[in-house]
Amino acid sequence: MQKKLRLIGKRIGLKALVLSLVLTGATVGGLDRAKAKMDATSISAPFSDIHGHWASKEIAVATKQGLIRGFPDGTFRPEQTISQEEFLVMIERVIPSFPGNQPDDFSRETYLSKVKGRWSEGTYTHLLAAGITPTGNPTDSLDRLEGARLMLAALGHQSEGEKYRGTKSKFFSDLSVENEGQVMTVYPAYKMGIITGYPDGTFRADEKVSRAQAVVLLSRLSQQIEELFPGRVSEEEKQSMTKLVSTFVGQVMDKERIRRFDELVKYVEKEKAPVSQQFLREHFSFMNYEVYDYVRFPRFNELIYYAKIGNDKYRMTVQYYSGELGGSVDKTFYLSSADGKTFRLIGKDE
Repeated sequence: MQKKLRLIGKRIGLKALVLSLVLTGATVGGLDRAKAKMDATSISAPFSDIHGHWASKEIAVATKQGLIRGFPDGTFRPEQTISQEEFLVMIERVIPSFPGNQPDDFSRETYLSKVKGRWSEGTYTHLLAAGITPTGNPTDSLDRLEGARLMLAALGHQSEGEKYRGTKSKFFSDLSVENEGQVMTVYPAYKMGIITGYPDGTFRADEKVSRAQAVVLLSRLSQQIEELFPGRVSEEEKQSMTKLVSTFVGQVMDKERIRRFDELVKYVEKEKAPVSQQFLREHFSFMNYEVYDYVRFPRFNELIYYAKIGNDKYRMTVQYYSGELGGSVDKTFYLSSADGKTFRLIGKDE
């Protein structure tokens, strides 16, 4: 009996990242309210209603950086809940810029119909290419779980949730392990040290996020981008890395239309392509099966993070929307280069 396996791309319910949103006395972004208030005195308040507020420093800094804006009357309204579309616009201002691509009819109807003609339509369209898509209506208040899900997608770390599929470990008293979607969103962020719950052991997934809390989340997103993608990668290196990966994937999948793993190995050997066997196994193992569906590769005009993680080793993470089959996906490629100009595609542990 022939071996068959259908590798269905799983729409990972984008994982989580809510930092310390414990506004009842717990820490927020490493600062408790008292300390945040004390530190904020050294920064002039850009809005009339944030003086003495626990997040006044973060609000002032984010305003100076052009990441947030207030209301025409000169207020910020820090305790007002933030909407999904407002939070999405904030995320767009923090993550690296990318060109994106035009959505197909299915994607447009599924993800953009609710924002057609709205002021946020451009942001929704742009971030759809990166698979950063809210689940509700644009004017819905953002809750902690949804904010976490969007933040994890913005970091290109949704796939971390797979580590907790089927887990029996209980991290929060109000988060059932039977609710796999929430577990795969909250747990990875918690283990990464970018989320915590309340002092009573709860997470409170449905609790609404205020504008002040959203600013702190924004600050944490920026911080995590710096920490998760270390090393200075030049524009020339980024271009060389992207070109090598996209060219190889394009040659294999589109031009040569290779669909069997043994044929892929022969092609690499024949062309003397700068690709290791481990790289092939990590990204093309689906070709070993007689029947398969595979999550499509990125177009490489989506959200891309670059990192230099060793003397000669680089990492490139693409966060993208892979279509109806795969949904929102993050895919990481590893490369090596001794001079930062000529690269080779390698496996994660090589």
